[in-house]
Amino acid sequence: QLIGAQRFEQQAEKRFFEGRDVARILEEYGRKTCGKQQKKTNQPPLKGGKREKRVEAPYPHFRYYKKSKHPALIVGEQKGVKKEKEIEEYRYRKVMHGETEGGRTNETVYPNPDPSDPDPMRIAKRVRHDDKENFNEKPLPWKYPKK
Repeated sequence: QLIGAQRFEQQAEKRFFEGRDVARILEEYGRKTCGKQQKKTNQPPLKGGKREKRVEAPYPHFRYYKKSKHPALIVGEQKGVKKEKEIEEYRYRKVMHGETEGGRTNETVYPNPDPSDPDPMRIAKRVRHDDKENFNEKPLPWKYPKK
């Protein structure tokens, strides 16, 4: 069996590239398929051997919660224990449109901090907590209005 470049060369000689420079075409073909290009990443530099990617923000702020695929209002942080290992957790409140959650009325935020959403935002009163890994690294650009 012929490998890719040899097969390409045979086809080039037979019918595809008559009257053209086959060596130049093979060189370009090899450059396209065999050349290893490094992907550029926009990741922050290494700090102490670990990639530092979590962006800190003053509380309260909004972050995307990966488990529910909805934003959450981050109100603080705490230490937690998971499988006998200490982890860092965010304290957060659920963001929704519903008027009640768990038999309690939700806090209404008007105008909605999300400019793409015309309905008022409602935030549950109950404070929950979860691992920081379950939240996006960057906070959302929305501002929680001060009363």
